[in-house]
Amino acid sequence: RLHELDVLVLATGFKTDRFMRPIEVIGRNGVSLDSVWSPRPRAYQTVTVPGVPNFFMLNGPSSPVGNFPLIEVAEVQMSYILQLVELLRTQRCREITPLEAATARYDKERVAATKNTVWATGCSSWYIDADGVPAAWPWTIERFYAEMAAPNLADYEPVN
Repeated sequence: RLHELDVLVLATGFKTDRFMRPIEVIGRNGVSLDSVWSPRPRAYQTVTVPGVPNFFMLNGPSSPVGNFPLIEVAEVQMSYILQLVELLRTQRCREITPLEAATARYDKERVAATKNTVWATGCSSWYIDADGVPAAWPWTIERFYAEMAAPNLADYEPVN
């Protein structure tokens, strides 16, 4: 059954690696969020997912929710998201999604950077997945602010 919505807000409880699942999210060309997030959840700059246009999330994969104040992180992410929504609102595009290559590059850099953190010391934590890959944000809050200041539209695929 199709439900047309302007906004859907989800509260999923404490299954930190599940995010909005078990809700089935289907993106472009029938791609499911589960398939994009196999073998692990990932997001471009913590808020968008390739292949799932107009899908934005707060405190998504690799967000610095354990490093910095949760509310502040969400506020900064929301400002970033609103800049993308403004492109849609002003009809500069009808859908927008991050490029797969940009997302892969971002995630590869993030995983490499975690090797210099406490998460790579063999500790046991829910921040580390079954394959030993940390889900944590490995950089400074200054970098987070800089990345969230404005979307790098070269890393996005707008569709008119």
